[in-house]
Amino acid sequence: MESLKSSSSSSSTHRPNHHHHHHHHHVVLFYRYFLPSSSSSANQQLSSATLNLFRQNSSHYLPLLHQHQSTLCQQLGNMKGRILLSTEGINGTLSCSTEMELKEYIDRMEGFDLIGELGAPPPPNHHDDANSKVATAKVTGTPKAGSGHLFANIDWKTSTTTTKSSSSPPTQIIDPFPDLKIQIVKEIVNTGGAIHVDEIPLDTGKEISAEEFHSILMDAQQQQQQEVDASSTDDVGCGIDDAIDGERPLKKHKVDDDTKKKKEVVLIDVRNTFEHAIGHFIHPTFSTPRGDSSKNGSTARSDSVVDVKDKDDTSTTKATTTPTATTTDASPTPAINPNTVTFSHFNSTFCSQNSESLKDKKVLMYCTGGIRCVKASAMLKQRGVQDVSHLSGGIHRYLEKYGKDGFYKGKVFVFDQRVALDADSMLVVKQQEEGGGEKVVDDVGEKSHDCQNEKQQQQQQKQKDVVGKCIECNIPYDEISGANLCSVCRDLILICPSCHDTLHEFHCERHQRWKDAYFTFLERFTVEELEKQKETLQSLHDSYYLPAKKHKNVRKTLRKQMEKIDARVDDIKVGNAVVEQDAKRRCRTCFESNDICDGRCWGFWKHSQSPHHEQGGGGGNGSTSEPIMEVKVGDRVTVGPNWNEIRLGGRGSQQDPVRLGTVVNIKSWASGGDELDCVA
Repeated sequence: MESLKSSSSSSSTHRPNHHHHHHHHHVVLFYRYFLPSSSSSANQQLSSATLNLFRQNSSHYLPLLHQHQSTLCQQLGNMKGRILLSTEGINGTLSCSTEMELKEYIDRMEGFDLIGELGAPPPPNHHDDANSKVATAKVTGTPKAGSGHLFANIDWKTSTTTTKSSSSPPTQIIDPFPDLKIQIVKEIVNTGGAIHVDEIPLDTGKEISAEEFHSILMDAQQQQQQEVDASSTDDVGCGIDDAIDGERPLKKHKVDDDTKKKKEVVLIDVRNTFEHAIGHFIHPTFSTPRGDSSKNGSTARSDSVVDVKDKDDTSTTKATTTPTATTTDASPTPAINPNTVTFSHFNSTFCSQNSESLKDKKVLMYCTGGIRCVKASAMLKQRGVQDVSHLSGGIHRYLEKYGKDGFYKGKVFVFDQRVALDADSMLVVKQQEEGGGEKVVDDVGEKSHDCQNEKQQQQQQKQKDVVGKCIECNIPYDEISGANLCSVCRDLILICPSCHDTLHEFHCERHQRWKDAYFTFLERFTVEELEKQKETLQSLHDSYYLPAKKHKNVRKTLRKQMEKIDARVDDIKVGNAVVEQDAKRRCRTCFESNDICDGRCWGFWKHSQSPHHEQGGGGGNGSTSEPIMEVKVGDRVTVGPNWNEIRLGGRGSQQDPVRLGTVVNIKSWASGGDELDCVA
């Protein structure tokens, strides 16, 4: 059995007080891997001795840190958000009502000292961090106070809810989070144990500033232009003077030599596919015009980058996206998209299949705030890729500096109810913080204009800024919604309203081969239609997903669906079920019909109308659900009041009227699951 409540041995949820509600305008994104300060530093804010003490007594300190964060957030105006705590670090996003509350939180965190505030652990010291790959010295005695600043030197990245630009009108203010959740986890960014925090100082790539990142891309752009200019000289052919002299101009030789010395720049988006879909960096070079394969300029993708097939994939997917659908001679090329559903797949799929081809390249990586790149770059370097750099502060810091004028195009996905921000949103916040005034952009600080022509031009510009596309009709579209999930893997997908209304279920790009045969809800299909679906699935199982060992998870999913179809056919034939051809569309997450649940019960979307969620059937603002119990691996648990029998099976049987099980795994809130299905 698995718990869908948390990925921790401890978690808590604090519901907001709706009687005195103030909108949360200020948001802060932050993380820190707990690593000792440089030994050469005169003032070690986090000494190796204190860090080792913390790790060896993590079962003592982590619950205390959990309580510290809970108390601090409640004291500062009931801050809301998500915090992950681990022996390896902290990862969080919080919101609050005022800038003063936010500043106070940051100041308190920067001043926090482990020994000074939480004291020494009780004897004896326990070596809790058994997963460490680097030996740590046993701590005897207690390090002095002042050397345990776990949260010092965090890169605090702030934004505001007034920069909301997705899924609601610009004037609507929405709280990023409905409550506060603090959880103790094994890793603050999940790699499945592939990278331990001890390996970060040894193996992580070079962290570069937004300015340096931008400069490298600019240089690559200039390099491409030199190649194009040189190619143009070649296309003209030898002129009369060249034919007489028998050689080309000396200057041309120099350009070629300089160009050859520079490594090809490869730009990799470390985020998941749905994040890449609505916005990404554009590689400074451009792709070859369609239909012309004779001129191969440097692109974001090396020819040796292989197709990636995730171990749970159902179709072959490139480790990159194709050029945008423009027909101009110079189509922009997006950064490489590794096509991952979760970051834990990055090492086992993309790195394992592409590290060899990247060894002679200059690799640039980026993610939203920088936390994933720290481990992603280490994954490549451990596989022998030496020239690896990643963007410090991620997209967030880059957009603060360059906005829409830089190489990033489209929106930025954020893991809260704002959903996505425009490229200029963070630039506006930065300018306001520095007192530089406000730049007028499309969605932030938008001014009303009397001229209809200007409004039309703004709308046209908005359309040009859209980089996402509807998976069905391919029109520009970039609105992400928890209502639009793949029926197979539950990954977020882009689907426009018109296509949404014509379909009962949706399928992501990886599962397009299954779109006519794999459905979560079978009540609307006849026996003939179900048998046809099974025939297609059987064909995929027997002939497409081979060898069997390589695709065992996919094949298992196919077999389970075929068994489900067989059971449905049998029920129809014996009269235990009837075909409901007019059945309503149902939510892929909570299984309720669309007139009960609006589909936004996935992940951080909390304003669902589903009775399985806090609003209740009436969709009110009050909290009617019971608080979530703390659960840990090994606990014996019974079925709770919110158990979904359609999805998870019956509550028990005549022989065993009360279903009982042991918790063997605990999933993260970030998985997108229904948190009230405590055990599955």
